[in-house]
Formats: sequence, C-alpha cells, structure tokens
Amino acid sequence: MRSRRMTRGRLLTWVILAFNLLMLLWLVVALAEAREECVGDLCRDTDELDSPVSAWLVIFIWVTGAVLLGVAWFVGHHDENRPRRHPRPR
Repeated sequence: MRSRRMTRGRLLTWVILAFNLLMLLWLVVALAEAREECVGDLCRDTDELDSPVSAWLVIFIWVTGAVLLGVAWFVGHHDENRPRRHPRPR
C-alpha cells in the first residue's frame, strides 16, 4: 500500500514541475506578444489578449495554481510520512 502512496506523491511532483514549465512557456509567449504590440510607453489595443495585461493574468494564474498544487503536495506528503498505528498481533 505504501508504494501506491509513493507513486501518487511522485506523480504530483511531476504534475507540479510540468505545470511550472508550461506556465513559464506561456509567460514567455505572452511577453513576446506584448513586446510586439507596444511602442515606447504607449500600447495599442490593450483590450486584446496579447497585451501586457495578459502577462499579468498569466502570472496571477501561475501563482494561484502553484499555491494550490503546493498545498496538495504538502498535504499528500505530510499524510504519507505520518506514522501509522496498527494493533500489534499477540
């Protein structure tokens, strides 16, 4: 039974790593798109998704997702490392 818990913990660790890599890629793309649309301090079409506002949206989603996944990971590993109390056979 412990191996199933270890696998679940490792799977969640890989999910967290994949999430962070995807968010980093999304942020780079959003910043590249925002840079193409901006001229100096004035930006055109700030209501479009490819504006600098979208970069802040990506950062907000990233932080929110990282916090939620981190809490799930911590709770899963905390439960996994807790000693089990089983009645001893006589």
